[in-house]
Amino acid sequence: METKLTPMMKQYLEVKEKHQDEILLFRLGDFYEMFFDDAILVSKELDLTLTKRATTKNDVPMCGFPYHVSDSYISKLINRGHKVAICEQVEDPKLAKSIVKREVIKILTPGTFTDSNYLNNRDNNYLLAAFLTKTSISISYVDYSTGDFYVTEKNFLSFDKLLNFFVDEFYKINPSELLINNLDDKNFKKILSKFSCYINYYSTDQNIDLEKYTSDLLGKNILNDLKDLKNTKKITDFTSINLLLNYLSRTQKISLKHINSMKYYDLDEYMSIDEASRRNLELVNTINSSSKSYSLLGVLDNCKTSMGSRELKRWIEEPLKNKEIIENRYDVIDSFCSDFILLDDLIKKVNKIYDIERLCVKISNDTINPKDLISLKLSLKNILDLKQILSNSDKEILIKIADQIDPLLDVIKEIDEIIIEDPPANYEEKQYIKRSYSEELANLFDISQRSKEWILEFEQEEREKTGIKNLRIKYNKILGYFIEVTKSFIDKIPENYIRKQTLVGSERYFSIELKEMESKLLSSKDEALDLQSEIFSNLKKDLSNNISKIQNLSKTIAKIDILLNFADKSIKNNYVRPHINEQGILDIKDGRHPIVEKNLQEENFIANDTYLDNKENLIHIITGPNMSGKSTYMRQVALISIMAQIGSFVPASQANIFLVDKIFTRIGASDNLAQGDSTFMVEMKEVANIIKNASHNSLIILDEVGRGTSTYDGISLAWSIVEYIAEHIKAKTLFATHYHELVELSNSYDCITNLTSQVEENDGDIVFLRKIIEGYTDNSYGIEVAKLAGINKEILLRAENILDSLSKKKNFDVNLEKEYIDKKNLTKVNPELEELIKDIKNIDINSLTPINGLNLLNEIIKKVSDIDDN
Repeated sequence: METKLTPMMKQYLEVKEKHQDEILLFRLGDFYEMFFDDAILVSKELDLTLTKRATTKNDVPMCGFPYHVSDSYISKLINRGHKVAICEQVEDPKLAKSIVKREVIKILTPGTFTDSNYLNNRDNNYLLAAFLTKTSISISYVDYSTGDFYVTEKNFLSFDKLLNFFVDEFYKINPSELLINNLDDKNFKKILSKFSCYINYYSTDQNIDLEKYTSDLLGKNILNDLKDLKNTKKITDFTSINLLLNYLSRTQKISLKHINSMKYYDLDEYMSIDEASRRNLELVNTINSSSKSYSLLGVLDNCKTSMGSRELKRWIEEPLKNKEIIENRYDVIDSFCSDFILLDDLIKKVNKIYDIERLCVKISNDTINPKDLISLKLSLKNILDLKQILSNSDKEILIKIADQIDPLLDVIKEIDEIIIEDPPANYEEKQYIKRSYSEELANLFDISQRSKEWILEFEQEEREKTGIKNLRIKYNKILGYFIEVTKSFIDKIPENYIRKQTLVGSERYFSIELKEMESKLLSSKDEALDLQSEIFSNLKKDLSNNISKIQNLSKTIAKIDILLNFADKSIKNNYVRPHINEQGILDIKDGRHPIVEKNLQEENFIANDTYLDNKENLIHIITGPNMSGKSTYMRQVALISIMAQIGSFVPASQANIFLVDKIFTRIGASDNLAQGDSTFMVEMKEVANIIKNASHNSLIILDEVGRGTSTYDGISLAWSIVEYIAEHIKAKTLFATHYHELVELSNSYDCITNLTSQVEENDGDIVFLRKIIEGYTDNSYGIEVAKLAGINKEILLRAENILDSLSKKKNFDVNLEKEYIDKKNLTKVNPELEELIKDIKNIDINSLTPINGLNLLNEIIKKVSDIDDN
């Protein structure tokens, strides 16, 4: 039998048909309602009561929540990975000939939701679009809440390298939502299955006139940015940009004027840090949680604005390779550190600046309210004071910064003239425009106010006339003004009262006198609110013309905030200005691990020196027991290098640091059993990635490589890896190991030096001095460490007995001859050349476009040149 539905349910199903991927919030009166499968899902997700709505023939599952508290409910749905379509009435019910017309006005997604209950003010919320072919990738990503828009593309000789790059970029960007084309590739699908964000698959057959599209949709500067990217050929494939803009247009359905510029980022301008190294070094999150407390970001971030915190996170994720920019940041920090009073005054001013960057999305979306404008005005006034303080400095570099600040005096003046100092939160029905701004508006509100006073007087008079002490004059939007009397006083109702509505415990009436005054009162109030709304709309239009200026100002303030924060940290934590060199030298005196040092309670951190160069100190083999500080020492070298290249002072007494192009780490034991990888397989994959991608300007941190397999296998691999780095990559390397046999490598290679962690023995007990010194040890003190951990005495005594027995057997043969290769009649070849030949053989010529072919040829020429140079 055919199911018959009410007109409203038919309308719902027509809308839902177009939004199968979203939970549809259907506006009915003061509620958002969900039906059918959406209702069942939402009732479980939000723990709401599941009810039923009667139709002509059936009961339909239904649940809902009030629209005025919807943000908190929607936040929970978005946090749990759902997309939400908001369906509202789009015509006046009084004018509707049948059922009121409804349409979806916005689609809220993890990458586009801007509610404060959902977003962390100090984090960006990125929506990422990526388009992959077998040889190239284009990436575009935007933070809809701030308007930040970034694009890049890159060509590769092999798809495996392309995927590795994509993974590293994904974890660096850390998007909430991903738009991507669907490739029929097993490794590609395996990688995507690991991502925790919401993933949308899109076809790429959309043909969009990008220039017309952006001029209608986005900020005016985007067209210029697009033309520049085309003219300079920085971007040749605009597919990911198309995907991103099309998605934003379809979901937001409004102007996106706050997305005002498109920044191309050249990957060669930044230090490359792969995903494993980011995780191991705990740059922005700790390894075991998403918390930043014990990360480098947690140590460095004491920014006073959310804008500064977001930008600092980006700096940490993308350390610079441009010496001039780095040195400029040092100069500014030096200027702040040299004047404590100036530093304190500036920090106090920055602390009073609101998140003006995220106000831009509200201006663009026409959702900004009077309280937001007061926050903007106060922020601009404090920025004006900040500019004045910097301008009065005797330091030229600070005066230059002051010259870059436009405090938008016209905006301050306009808001100051129009909006009262403390506007109401629920402003739609109340006055928030200054009386001095519009005489007409002031008169209308006066009339409205006098009418209210008349209502109060009328109420008192009616009480006295009737003797009904609890008589009330009330108002609602449906009935207007009315007289409410409890049923216990019905016998006292006068004849001129006309019944309007009967309730359980009371009756509602009106009188001719009350009705006449209602007309005057409501008309004056409506006129006042309409005029006020018109004035506010004009103000918002003026503000929309200043979005670009506000965004530029927010970036300047964010940078100032970070550098003030760095100066404050340097003073409090005893950090020093590094020297940047381009000779490949890394020389750190009394270096300290910034995270460990911060979180030590009573114990003092033991500082250590580090010296690496291109000759005798290219590689350090570090031996010593567990818990003696080897891993901390190696990590601190990497973190100090990163801090130096983001423009921060560093925890040391002196530091001379070369510009590192890439940092690689292989630290700790972890598996990936869900993907079928053991601990040792994960280790070998990470090492393989390092060997393929490191250069002579890289810094490599290797900790206990080879420990996940048999002793001879492990030693052989570790030995061979160190040899390969020494002979082919020539990267600065710290290699910690318990394979003491590796110290023999220093006899064969002038570039290898042995270091050890100093230990003091006292009556069978050991004390870790955590001092790294030149030399080596052939004792790992494993049994002593086990003793400190609380292993029982019987096990320890037995372990000592076994160790004594094993140590009397023949040692591992470390006298490996290099001629072994020749004895096996193998031809020694350049492994980099072998890798290049392999990549060229794997190129699918039939799938290449002409432009990709030229890009690949250019990539091959670069690789050959690099091999010749080495």
